[in-house]
Amino acid sequence: MPRFRATAMVGFATVEEAGAAVSRSLAAGHFPTAIEILDRGSLELVRDKLPPGFEPTLQAVLIVEQDGNDEEFVRLDLMRMVEVLDGADNRIAQSSLERDKLWDARRSYGKVLMAMPKNFFAEDVAVPIAEIPEMIRRVQELARQTGLRIVTVGHAGDGNLHPTILFTDEQRHLVSHAAAQIFRDALSLGGSVSAEHGLGALKRDFAEQEHGPIAIELMRKMKAVLDPDGILNPHKIFPEQPATDEFLNAMPGWMPNPNRRPRRAELGL
Repeated sequence: MPRFRATAMVGFATVEEAGAAVSRSLAAGHFPTAIEILDRGSLELVRDKLPPGFEPTLQAVLIVEQDGNDEEFVRLDLMRMVEVLDGADNRIAQSSLERDKLWDARRSYGKVLMAMPKNFFAEDVAVPIAEIPEMIRRVQELARQTGLRIVTVGHAGDGNLHPTILFTDEQRHLVSHAAAQIFRDALSLGGSVSAEHGLGALKRDFAEQEHGPIAIELMRKMKAVLDPDGILNPHKIFPEQPATDEFLNAMPGWMPNPNRRPRRAELGL
């Protein structure tokens, strides 16, 4: 395990500036251990965890960390990264306690969602790093069009984003269409419908939209060689019907039973 870590929180006036900063830092040869992004909506959820005096009008924040066994190199490399990122509000942790406090905003995100009275549906898509701002812009536009509250956090260093839809029981029927649009937007930007959580029964029918029928058929043949009886993780990889905007509404347990109290939806965080 690396002996030393250095951490900073860097705020930006726009999501576009945050995305450009990530690309600029990587192009300059800085490869941090972690570089997390939180959009304006997610910042509002965890505002109590932000550093005192942190600019409240910022539209995006990056949490950047570097580690290694050379303390001076780790410290200097992080400082150079912060200079390259060139944010509107920069906070560099001066102690392990301050570092933990900077991470609190990101680490508490899931806990805040769990404590909210609303339901939530957290997704997992990926886009090229340069397309992160456009993907977040499209998610925000989708929120305006549908009336749903959608916030986004992600691992900016590899374009992995987690748009999270917050909804009331009355809005549940809107979520499936919104999630399908998020998948389409990710694909149209050259990304993937599944960044790190896999496809599973939830998203298997979207695999062909991403990979095409020829690639899917080749994968089926390869699996048949390795798993001729189809007993290894069945119904989790390959499409079983055409993907539709109603995919989520068809999932067992998603639509509430009128004879039971509706359950919270906590999928894919």
